[in-house]
Amino acid sequence: MNLKVGQVLTNTDISRIFNVCAQRGIRYSGSLRTEIQHVVLITALHKTPEDLIKNPYNDRKIGDKLLYAGEGRYGDQKMNRGNLVLKRQTEKSYPVYVFEKKSPGKYVFMGRYKVVFVRNEFQKDSHGEKRQVFVFELHKLESKFSEHESTV
Repeated sequence: MNLKVGQVLTNTDISRIFNVCAQRGIRYSGSLRTEIQHVVLITALHKTPEDLIKNPYNDRKIGDKLLYAGEGRYGDQKMNRGNLVLKRQTEKSYPVYVFEKKSPGKYVFMGRYKVVFVRNEFQKDSHGEKRQVFVFELHKLESKFSEHESTV
């Protein structure tokens, strides 16, 4: 399937097309024990104060760069599961497809990205407590098909 930047998909579409779960911000096909085929990241860049309680992650987009807060809603985040998958992408180079959740049921394809590095940052958790999170810096890749197209 050819995806175009700006294309809108449903959560069910994403799950079916990429063979990933329908929940979580970091979704991946494959296994940490064997091999990861690809990663789907879901970000919410524009949140209401109410959204911040359920989704305390402070993701930011600066040009073609995405600063993505790792998974874990309470307490200090741990380098396991989805966080470890993103960290390993710097070495393994499996595809990372990024979608922005615009509203319930509407996800906009932002393109393919590459994890450049990870750092620690302090952010508030779902209880408003200060905690340490992983912030992954991802850079948008130019597609070999066209500037706005990616093949899944």
